[in-house]
Amino acid sequence: MKKFSVVMATSLVACAATLVAVPAAHAGDGGSRSRTETLLEGGKVYALYEHLSSRFRPKDVTLKIHAPDDTKVLASLRLDGTETCPDTSECFEHTFRSGPVTLPAMGAYVIDVVAREGRPNEVVQRSTGFLNYGLNPKLTLSSSHPRISYDHSVLDVSGSLVAEDPVTHEVKPFAGVGMYFRAREARREGWVWTDETGRFSSTTYFNERSTDTTYEYMFDQQYESLKLPLHQQALKLKVDTPADTVTAPYGSDIPVRGKLTRIADDGAEKPLAAEVNIGTDGTVQSGENGTFSTRYTVKQGGQVSIRPTASNWFTPPSPHTFTVAEPPRTSKLSNVEGKVDKYRKVTFTGKLGVTQGTFPKGATAKVSVDHRPEGGAWSSTGTFDAAYGASFTGSSPKKADAGGHWRLRLVNADLNGSSAELGRTYTRVWNDGVTPEGVRKGAKVTAKGGLMHKPGSTWRPYAGQKVRVWFKAAAAGSAWKELGSTKTLGDGTFSKKFTARQDGTWQMRYTDTDASHYADHGREDYVDVR
Repeated sequence: MKKFSVVMATSLVACAATLVAVPAAHAGDGGSRSRTETLLEGGKVYALYEHLSSRFRPKDVTLKIHAPDDTKVLASLRLDGTETCPDTSECFEHTFRSGPVTLPAMGAYVIDVVAREGRPNEVVQRSTGFLNYGLNPKLTLSSSHPRISYDHSVLDVSGSLVAEDPVTHEVKPFAGVGMYFRAREARREGWVWTDETGRFSSTTYFNERSTDTTYEYMFDQQYESLKLPLHQQALKLKVDTPADTVTAPYGSDIPVRGKLTRIADDGAEKPLAAEVNIGTDGTVQSGENGTFSTRYTVKQGGQVSIRPTASNWFTPPSPHTFTVAEPPRTSKLSNVEGKVDKYRKVTFTGKLGVTQGTFPKGATAKVSVDHRPEGGAWSSTGTFDAAYGASFTGSSPKKADAGGHWRLRLVNADLNGSSAELGRTYTRVWNDGVTPEGVRKGAKVTAKGGLMHKPGSTWRPYAGQKVRVWFKAAAAGSAWKELGSTKTLGDGTFSKKFTARQDGTWQMRYTDTDASHYADHGREDYVDVR
């Protein structure tokens, strides 16, 4: 039987907080603590003592045995062979055996070291180890699954310990005893304790960096190991598109679609949510159903590889490769028209195509809507995707100004469309409101204000324009409704009387514009009707 020398001091000290030791005149000697453990030999139980103190000699030592939860000393043991240690030597790290131990019942007991017992310079070292009082222990191990895998990354390693009762010679569970374990590859070690049925269990969590792991359990002279091999599941990669060779315009985005599956431990093929690499700098995450969909931007010719990101859980499949034929710079924008509406929204329409060559089905390009203010530089205001061979409509989230320049640009193709000046004349509803703001029901109120526009650098009155008057009642759920309209006078002012019927908010709106002017809304004015 293979035997391990287990360094017990740290682990046993950690357990000592739960133990009660015998009283002592001097608690500790200020030096290293001696170590004790169990020795089974010739059908008898002994205590084994390792001398680690420079404050006393082995011949001065008595081992006191007591139950973990009681201070009563059940056995006092002297050490054999201490006469071989001369007075001129400290016998540091020498090991000595006690005489045979006789105790009331099978179980785990605590060993205290007492040196120079009863003398003024007595030294007591409490809980230096355990005496496992049982004969012929037998240790068995098992795991919740025979191997580590993606499906079984959490495993319970369990076991049982039985022994022969030294008193009755009955073979029964060895309860309440501790054993050391280690899993070198997993960098895990510690102690486990048997329950009242002699069983123990520990849970281990593995990750994608795990390897084959061997668990080793040591109980006194007993040694058992359990190997948990790592099973790497096979991955399967299916790519629907693109196929072998792709001819696509420079800067176009071609569709990439496929599915990633794995062969589970039960042999079934199951979808896998994982990262898939597209070329050298693109990735996409497959969904819970294993499918993935993205786009690859054509920037140069050559071979492109599609492959899942490496993981130790899986054996990688052969990558899917496709070849991009050296693409000419053939993209073009045609029939491009830009417009700005009265609410300052800029919209472009047109068609994306090629001047020569072909494009794969579903190919798109990212189009930027660029803006340049007077005296400024071009900048992107937003992008949209346009399909090759089809008409497009794209708008900018930026509101138009009075006279800036706009253009379309293929982001990845380094292709600029022609620029156009888009803009209308600003208008402004000003000095507007409803008076009086506190009236009785049925009384008259006047909605009035002025309208200006800025055809050059100066604001001017805007005469002859229709201004609409809108109202929203204060009642919850009320909607805006138009009450009537009026026209601006030569000085741009307007006014119109209405009957006040209920509390609510009023607003003047200029929306009947021509193609050269923007619309404008006045402020919201609340009127209290009593």
